[in-house]
Amino acid sequence: MLRLRWLVIALATQSAWGSGLPQEERCVTAVYSTYNYITFAGTPAGGLWDTRCQNPLKVASIYAASETYCRDSERAAGFAQLALFCEEFGHVELLPRDAVAENLTEDAIRNMRTVDYLELSRGDPVEMPVLISASYFNVMFNTIDSWQYESWSHHAFGYIGYAYWAGILFLGMASRFYSRMIYSRKARPEREVESNTYPATGTKYAIPWMGNSAHWVQTHLTVPAPLPNGRRQLLGFTYTTRAEALAVAGFWLLSTVLSVVGYRTFPGNIYWPNPTDQILRYSADRTGVMSFVNFPLLWLFGGRNNILMWATGWSFATFNIYHRHVARVATLQGVAHSIIYVVIYIRANKLWKGLSKVYVLWGVLAFVVMTLLLITSLDRIRFATYEIFLITHILLSVITLVGCFYHSIVFEGHEYWQYLWPSVGVWVLDWDLRIIRLVYCNMHIGITGRNKVQTTRSRMSYDQDADVIRLEVTPGTKMLQPKPGDYYFLYQPLQLVGWENHPFTVGAWSHDHRFDRSLATASGKQNGLLDVSQLPLLPGNPTMEENQDELGETAEKSDDSGLKLIFWIRPYDGWTQKLRRECLRSKGQTVDTTILLEGPYGHNFPLWRYESVLLIVGGTGIASAVPYIQDHIRRSVGGSDISEEKTQIRDMELVWTARQTAFLQEVASRELWPALGREDFQASFYATRASEVPLPSELAGLGCGISTGRPHIPSLIMSRACDATAAGSTLAILVCGPAGMADEARAATHLAMRQGYQSIKYVEESFAW
Repeated sequence: MLRLRWLVIALATQSAWGSGLPQEERCVTAVYSTYNYITFAGTPAGGLWDTRCQNPLKVASIYAASETYCRDSERAAGFAQLALFCEEFGHVELLPRDAVAENLTEDAIRNMRTVDYLELSRGDPVEMPVLISASYFNVMFNTIDSWQYESWSHHAFGYIGYAYWAGILFLGMASRFYSRMIYSRKARPEREVESNTYPATGTKYAIPWMGNSAHWVQTHLTVPAPLPNGRRQLLGFTYTTRAEALAVAGFWLLSTVLSVVGYRTFPGNIYWPNPTDQILRYSADRTGVMSFVNFPLLWLFGGRNNILMWATGWSFATFNIYHRHVARVATLQGVAHSIIYVVIYIRANKLWKGLSKVYVLWGVLAFVVMTLLLITSLDRIRFATYEIFLITHILLSVITLVGCFYHSIVFEGHEYWQYLWPSVGVWVLDWDLRIIRLVYCNMHIGITGRNKVQTTRSRMSYDQDADVIRLEVTPGTKMLQPKPGDYYFLYQPLQLVGWENHPFTVGAWSHDHRFDRSLATASGKQNGLLDVSQLPLLPGNPTMEENQDELGETAEKSDDSGLKLIFWIRPYDGWTQKLRRECLRSKGQTVDTTILLEGPYGHNFPLWRYESVLLIVGGTGIASAVPYIQDHIRRSVGGSDISEEKTQIRDMELVWTARQTAFLQEVASRELWPALGREDFQASFYATRASEVPLPSELAGLGCGISTGRPHIPSLIMSRACDATAAGSTLAILVCGPAGMADEARAATHLAMRQGYQSIKYVEESFAW
């Protein structure tokens, strides 16, 4: 880790120095810069580079002072640089030393007049070469050296931010690798005892103390909420875990410190004699450069196709938190940059002149737009008007980049574009991959067959009693292999705002093709051998007997092996409300529509590697649990030819709370039906709104009931943790629901871990972003 950090800093230093003035060239640069304040007679009489490179008196003075104050190596490097600048900027050649040699003998230099800073009036041309004083040279050298250091530090300090996030990401990648290494083994035999086994987990560690270290990290960093009260709000910002809050707080602290330290000031600076003016100029430039440096991170963390999500195993929601805070830091740095420059212009009585420059106006535009981006990205505004937020966020981001490009266009070599073009590249690549995913998911072009071009088909229905839209999508491609944890962005392209897209977790899936009806009849109820991936999911709400008959009839009539994805959508405002209205206007509240998929995104957490699993979900959060239940049944099928490792789960419990009883019954009698009645599965249902709808006899016969109210999550989690520890088994707790439910579950898990239960793995799926 230490070597990686030093490598990043070394590369940053090398890059930053590359944009400054090499040390060997600074002596001659300081010399010829001092003569900018002295006017010489002769020709050429005007022009910065013309006089500096061609005026014999001035050139002779530069050679003389260089030979007095600079070493041989410094003179060689410095005059090579000066000759290059004369050609590049002045389009003239530097007079060689031989051309003014008569003024450069030892006696001539010894007898030259020595002058101090501003001793000579610039309105009175000097008729002979002059030698600058040692004090004048030292002040100019320190001025240039200080400016070069500041120019370097602006970039280097920005790169330290890269090193910081590299360290955070390295920890995430190491943790992911560590977890995969630990749980890569197969299930252990019953009552197996290892001398270096982690207590109550059955996980064998190569080093005995690794178990305690892992438990400490989970107990104090990755599981608990940011504050002891279990809430995820801290200083007006939302976090999921304490680790996220610490990472963000560290970046804020680092950015603040690096913005205010490391300024080299001294009285008598040639450019800004007053130290206050020096600090203002340096801090204005520092905050502007560091704002630009944050741009690539900003776009990288905000992308959907961020490879770092795969490398670390972190969710899009986590990177979205980092994206927002990097954006806030970059915006506030841009605000500070703008305000400080306004102060500089006011102190110099040049406010109107400074603000009237075109490149400054572009910077003002970028500053205003970045501020609007910050305001419109606040949680309250984003949740209230998500569709408006989405389109305005893209447009304002484009304007910000354009404004920054034109604001920095005046700098030689466009040195600040090195931070803008990577941002554009990351953004373009992300959009290209999104388009590729769209085409891949929704279109299949075959070589043979009647329908050579297949596209995505979808049907949605609205259940008023459940207040949930059931969306069934048959992708255009046959290549999708759905997994638990997958989510897609859904588009409705034939609408007026067809570019709008919203993320939804795949709640279940099925393959409509022939299967063994005798196996379906068992429904997993007796022997748990049903592969639920083979079950067609039919519209409507049939009873269990009707469902079994229809399953058999469908299998006899269809040879289609098409995949069908199921999404449950709770209609709120905006796009989901439009879907609800479409269903209500149609006959039977069911409508065929055009929905496009972009994905899949998400991570597949290996729940099957744990021996005990507790699923706590709320409302449409059931979409995160059903795929894991299906996956468990599929992996437990005897004689299955699946390539995945078999499940190690010995008991799985689902605790589901929803508003309406109808939604609970709908999913229980369909997607959850193959799991109900299995010896290794139990379910508890809770409805927060009382209902007169009777429980179907088929569910009642399986011992399933629907309680009114909410479960007591703390006692539930503590009980399961105690049971897992007593049995010497691992326990995974997956939670997906409203923030209040997730906070309660997280706090209860944290409490159990603090009390010594070390066999727990807490997983929280995002319910909303």
